[in-house]
Amino acid sequence: MKHTMNVENETEELLLTIRQRAYNLMSTGRMMCSEAVLSVLNQGLGGDLPPDIAMKVAAGFPEGIGGSGCTCGALTGGVISLGLFLSHGNAGNRRKAMAASGRLHHDFKTNFGSTCCRVLIKNNSSDSPHYFNACCERGGWAAEHAARMILAERPELTPEADQAFLHREDSRIAVMFKKILTNVFALFSHK
Repeated sequence: MKHTMNVENETEELLLTIRQRAYNLMSTGRMMCSEAVLSVLNQGLGGDLPPDIAMKVAAGFPEGIGGSGCTCGALTGGVISLGLFLSHGNAGNRRKAMAASGRLHHDFKTNFGSTCCRVLIKNNSSDSPHYFNACCERGGWAAEHAARMILAERPELTPEADQAFLHREDSRIAVMFKKILTNVFALFSHK
């Protein structure tokens, strides 16, 4: 009984850490919604994708699929993650990923009232702090909720989680400084 409680506590702590890391990556501007959710779950839970490939896979989904305002990028990042961890090539596992994705979609819609980015940000300017914070909250929620589904099917991932990555906190200033340096180096490398 005591061991079971420790495992449950460890899992709950991991889920909270996943939520906070996705929120952090979005709130600092380091990543957008789908990128943050997929990256946190992939790297944090030991997915098969190299980090740069995870970013490339998720790059087209932010702001409702390429800025179109359709399906929320946090939700699509979660769905991609469910496929990554729950589908192992055979029809039975694909069905697990599909069922979990359907539950994630349903729970997201129930929790936020819509899955459509355009509807979720309605009445808010994209420059508004409320809009930005709400997006970061949805990203954290989607990462945590998808992780909960993944860990329910694959509990062996909990003790193997990359705690160093998940507990890292980026700052907005450090992210902006890195972008400036990247642009300066790019400018000088083209001369």
